[in-house]
Amino acid sequence: MGLMMWVWLGIFVVMVLAEAATSVSLTSIWFAFGALVAILAAGLGAPVWAQIICCVAVGMITIATLRPYMKRKIAPKIVKSGLECLIGKKAIIIEDTSKTSGVVSVNGANWTARTDGETIAANQECYIIKMDGIKLIVSTQMPEVTKYEEEEE
Repeated sequence: MGLMMWVWLGIFVVMVLAEAATSVSLTSIWFAFGALVAILAAGLGAPVWAQIICCVAVGMITIATLRPYMKRKIAPKIVKSGLECLIGKKAIIIEDTSKTSGVVSVNGANWTARTDGETIAANQECYIIKMDGIKLIVSTQMPEVTKYEEEEE
């Protein structure tokens, strides 16, 4: 193995360790791939300037193409749990519900509720649009995007 192959192998190891040390930020790992291509170029007898171009080009191309895909794949999924699962669900108005008070039924359980302004009469269907503590905020209009869907985009 020539000297430059050892240099590129060292750069590869440093990039992998840097990625591991940064809690998988998916930045330096792509230059590790570039270093592998530079090792190949060095083994084929390419001049040092061509090896550097190979390393940088592969690093930049993989950052631009693979990093966004991999970030989506390994990103933690936000799982709705507990009361958060109620957002976006249908409810039935039990008592007239206004901006100040009301009661709705969700999955057979009664909850205190209010609206953001409209008054909804009893026995009408509504949607849970958000929560204020343990009070449900409801509307006759289905929410287009919940706060959890916004965070995932």
